[in-house]
Amino acid sequence: MQHRTGRTATLAALLCLALTGCQTLPPPSMLPLAQQQALQQRGTDGSFEGAWDTAETFERFNDPRAIVYYERAAAITPWTFHNAKAERALGRIWTDGALRHADSPHINPAPVLRASWRRGERAYLAAANHGNPYAFQELANAYRNRGDAQQALRWDLRGMIYRRYASSSSHLPDAVAAQGSSVHPRVAYIQRRAQRGDAEAQVDLGALLEKGVGLPRDPARALQLYQRAGEQGNVFGQYFAGLLLGRSAPGVEKDTEAAARWFARAEAQHFYMAAPSYWEKAIKPPFFNFSE
Repeated sequence: MQHRTGRTATLAALLCLALTGCQTLPPPSMLPLAQQQALQQRGTDGSFEGAWDTAETFERFNDPRAIVYYERAAAITPWTFHNAKAERALGRIWTDGALRHADSPHINPAPVLRASWRRGERAYLAAANHGNPYAFQELANAYRNRGDAQQALRWDLRGMIYRRYASSSSHLPDAVAAQGSSVHPRVAYIQRRAQRGDAEAQVDLGALLEKGVGLPRDPARALQLYQRAGEQGNVFGQYFAGLLLGRSAPGVEKDTEAAARWFARAEAQHFYMAAPSYWEKAIKPPFFNFSE
């Protein structure tokens, strides 16, 4: 009985923390009490699936307890790629200040959440730095909506490298095109930061050079920059060095063994796309079926 009481108190404390982001108390849940209890028991069984399924169910009913269980899912150990999915969900909720089903007319009105950019950014960055590719674009959009073009460019570039978008179809060349004889101010800023040893900027500059966006294309120089960033522990420097070595490019010979070493370093930081089951597919030549 004492163990059950302690667990109940812990859940109550977690719920209070989650609800500090609400401006109003949540409406009574439409879920039967027995189902709520069963969900909470499953959500605390120590598995990712239990926490995730509980979070999704509560969110479908506009119940802010969803946040508690997404947090639990994100923290489950041992860590797997699933954790990044929960981090991305938290980024979405805190950035939007709303649950996914907040506008549904068929369920309870959603509680009014107080959006928290700090929490949303932190969760999105965790998901992105753990390899969730959807978080790349969502971060770019979130920064763009806040008027932060420099950070939006960073995540647009990272999405472009991951997805192998040709520079002509990414819409980035026009956004950072040279202005007369001078590079675009955002490109110049990246160059200055990279020269000072900023690992994130080195990755940004490497991406610009790898695809020839805003600067003449130079994959060999891009690889050097990725490797410098990777040596500083930057997970994107490690991952992109692996991709470039594995895919090859003008001036960069294919070297799968060297690529595997960089991927291993990124995987050690829980960047799940650097696991062999992912990167072995990512370095294969792209196949396009134009008949569909």
